[in-house]
Amino acid sequence: MSARRCRTVLAVLLAIGPVCAQDGVTAWVNELLRNKDDAPLELVQKIAAARTREAALGLVEAFDQVGSLLMRREILRGFAQFTGVADAEQPALDKVAAIAGLADHEELRAEALATLGRSATLGRSLLRKLVDSQAPDAVREPALAEHVKLASADDADWYRFLWNLKQEQRKDPKGEIAAPELPAIRLLAFQGVRPWLDEDELVEALKREQNPKIRRAALTFMAQQSMPKTAEMAEWVLDRVDFPGADRAEAAQIYADRVGPKAVNKFLDLMKKRDVTPEDLRERMAALIVAMRDDATDKRLVKMLGKGKPHEKVFVLRATERIDDPKALAAIRKQLGDEALEVRRAAAEALGKRRDRDAIAPLRELLQKSKDPDDLRLALEAITAIEGTSSAWLKELAGFAAHADREVRNAAISVIGRARDKRQLDVVLGALAHDDWSTRFAAIEALLALRQKQGVAALVERIGKEHGRMRRRIAEVLWQLTAQPFEEDPAAWQGWWQAAGATFEVVGEKELDKAERERERKRLAARTTATAKFFGIKVESQRVIFVLDVSGSMLESMYGRYVGKRGAARIDVAKQELKQAIENLEPGTLFNVLAFASSVEPWRKEGVAVFDPTTKAAALEWVERLGANGATNLYDTVKMAFGDPDVDTIFIMSDGEPTNGEVIDPHRIRTDVAFWNQHRKIKIHTIAIGGNLEVLEWLAKDSGGTYVQMR
Repeated sequence: MSARRCRTVLAVLLAIGPVCAQDGVTAWVNELLRNKDDAPLELVQKIAAARTREAALGLVEAFDQVGSLLMRREILRGFAQFTGVADAEQPALDKVAAIAGLADHEELRAEALATLGRSATLGRSLLRKLVDSQAPDAVREPALAEHVKLASADDADWYRFLWNLKQEQRKDPKGEIAAPELPAIRLLAFQGVRPWLDEDELVEALKREQNPKIRRAALTFMAQQSMPKTAEMAEWVLDRVDFPGADRAEAAQIYADRVGPKAVNKFLDLMKKRDVTPEDLRERMAALIVAMRDDATDKRLVKMLGKGKPHEKVFVLRATERIDDPKALAAIRKQLGDEALEVRRAAAEALGKRRDRDAIAPLRELLQKSKDPDDLRLALEAITAIEGTSSAWLKELAGFAAHADREVRNAAISVIGRARDKRQLDVVLGALAHDDWSTRFAAIEALLALRQKQGVAALVERIGKEHGRMRRRIAEVLWQLTAQPFEEDPAAWQGWWQAAGATFEVVGEKELDKAERERERKRLAARTTATAKFFGIKVESQRVIFVLDVSGSMLESMYGRYVGKRGAARIDVAKQELKQAIENLEPGTLFNVLAFASSVEPWRKEGVAVFDPTTKAAALEWVERLGANGATNLYDTVKMAFGDPDVDTIFIMSDGEPTNGEVIDPHRIRTDVAFWNQHRKIKIHTIAIGGNLEVLEWLAKDSGGTYVQMR
């Protein structure tokens, strides 16, 4: 063939090529539109890989026609292929932005926002539009988080506007006064603009900012950049008794980093002033003294052991954590007999951390003679820290697994589970039938750790006797031990066990991983069902208490919510959400409602009620009559909720920091609730309205619950 003829043939082939490829995309798109959710995922991948405008438009059309989460997520991932493609990026990313703003499913929203975050040009612009739109804050916040990852100097003015340091009032698109910006949005905007702030602007932020998280971020950035005024501003924050303990603890860290042991005198002076020195600040200062490893300070502290008020004794016990000389240890052991529980607890923890074998005798004495269940619990935990999982100690613990006090027996069962001692299997199996749900829950967790065939048989038998959260947890544990897909169906589990139990072996990690991938695929392909929700959080439990703030500030308006044509007060929205949640509870659910302001008012003083038409009507009528007035007594309310032996889930909605009750220090509330919940495993979901309520965030995080922030 001549060179001229070759060139002619090549030109024809090149001309035909794009037409063939285009025909292929057209056929693939038609196949996807025809088969919808039944189409193979590989088809979506082929269309996306073509990276043409027709492919992008085809996937846009297909997204609206498919129904399963699995197929929608696959198409959404396909849109990412068009990033940077001149004529296809715009329709693809416009659709992604629409999904981010409108999708009901959180997974789709998150995937859409992440896709936009991969495009530093168009995606970045669309993220900004989402933040500036009237989209829900649940969309705007993660959109801004993605935008900040792409931040440049060009965005600084916009970030400053969102941050709004002076908290200037602004108008919404209707010309009305807009609600203050969500604290989480302001924090993200500050993080975006932070690299372009000079020292004077950061100092101004420290002095004017009301959001404690932003204050901490400003001071931390000054320290990271080694700015000249860092030590001065750290000391200024440390001395601000009106600032939260978390702010001052961060300042203490930075101050100690700058001045070293010279900070000790200030720390010791502050720790004595309990009324103006929150517990988290005292904890941090004690830890900083430990880290200094200063001999002169250590000698001084040893002389202080056992002296002063309870909070001073606790501070010194923490500050002497690494000191192991005989004189110090003897002084610590002596404090196991202190009148104050907080001192006894700190002493037991200190001895446990040191694994001080000479402390076993006084700890056993506490175990045998004290009538206070808290003493039994702290002694058990300290001895466990010292003895570890020795056979003799585990055998002794088995006796405590049947103790009359819930906390003591749950602690014993938890330790047995962590030790994975198969010889104690019968003890755990016995606890699985206990009357107290939290003891059964501890037994379920222990059986997961033990991973024995007998445990599977017991859980299969038990699952039909449990409901709500407990049944869900047994189903999940059975899945992890068997990789069988029977979810919460007792009959299916029992039928499977009758057929397979004789030859069954607990599954290994590889087999479980394979089954997990298949289960996830089926979950995404399935349709979801509606359940009861409270401020968007699913009510999965059948042993639930709703805790509602009805303090005076709940009369303030809530952004974006209306009663008729007037703006809805927070109390109106809270009551509406609560009534909807109660309406949709599963039959047989045990539930109660606690309303709190200066004091606590329970709907049912005698404890949880069984959900049925009568109790539903009574609860709805009671909620409807609630008004708003008074202070915010969070601590006493949560304590009352924990006093109910049946509850396994608590929802808390509040709009203000604690101002009344036995304890108002947010960190102390956190530590006390964590102590109460160590062996109860109550899940706490929290909703914060109108403020930056870190205590609610902590309660949810510590218990594995969900935290929601709203305007």
